[in-house]
Amino acid sequence: MKKILVYLSNESQPDLFDIIVANDSGVDVVIPYGNMTPEDIPAMVHGCIFTRRPEKLQNTAVLIGGTDSEVADEMMLRAAQTFFDEFRVSIMADPNGNSTTAAAAVAKIKEKMKTLEGMNAAVFAGTGPVGERVSVLLAREGVHVVITSRNLKKAEKVCEKIKMKHKKTVYPAQVSTERECVNVLKDADIAVAAGKAGTPLMSKEVWVQCSVRVMADLNAYPPAGIEGVDARDDGREVDGKYLFGAVAIGDLKTKAMRDAIRKMYEEKGVYMDLEKIYEVTWESLAVKKERYEKGDRIK
Repeated sequence: MKKILVYLSNESQPDLFDIIVANDSGVDVVIPYGNMTPEDIPAMVHGCIFTRRPEKLQNTAVLIGGTDSEVADEMMLRAAQTFFDEFRVSIMADPNGNSTTAAAAVAKIKEKMKTLEGMNAAVFAGTGPVGERVSVLLAREGVHVVITSRNLKKAEKVCEKIKMKHKKTVYPAQVSTERECVNVLKDADIAVAAGKAGTPLMSKEVWVQCSVRVMADLNAYPPAGIEGVDARDDGREVDGKYLFGAVAIGDLKTKAMRDAIRKMYEEKGVYMDLEKIYEVTWESLAVKKERYEKGDRIK
């Protein structure tokens, strides 16, 4: 029986990136739908779960995407509520690649630092969907997380949302000047720039005077979010600090997304939320490292 992936997006045109990655994951058929809303989900789920016998539903999965993360999360929740008894399929939400990008960034940082427990992190421009998810995953690892914004109330709102939605406590800070940036960084071990593409958030002059140990810039478009971080940096050391850029993080993100899609067909009813995506990403990184080391030994 063919493996079918139903791709539901809140965009008018389903994202080509997701469709291509899905096809590269070994799925036999990808069926994309655009302009999806939470109200559309029950009917779409019924179309998935009633067209194959329950024991064959392992071959059907749903991927939810789009640019609106809040809508995508609601769509995933609505789908889970529509399933019943043996009538369920695997489902994953990764709107705009936010969850897989966040998971890849935190996995890269954790691999370099070995353990993150007890560390301090500043997530700059962390009020967007990627920054929010990075903050949640860092908090999951036992990190004291500060989310920054130019507007303190905006940061406070996201911190409260994370507490309500993910049961994690993170802290807000306003950063609109270099002095405020230095103040947030003074106790930080980790700095992550999660702002909009092409938005500078931290100058090199600022970070060279701070004790931060690892920095990740999730912006692939120039100018960099963190000055001095190249998009291809994959743990490059500069002045005792390890740098990670968006392209290196993106390589892992893409691999992990393929692996997550494959895992949805290993058993029926896999619920691929942020926590599960992070687990898969960590496994993907370990496999990638093992293959690289084997290649080195062969050489």
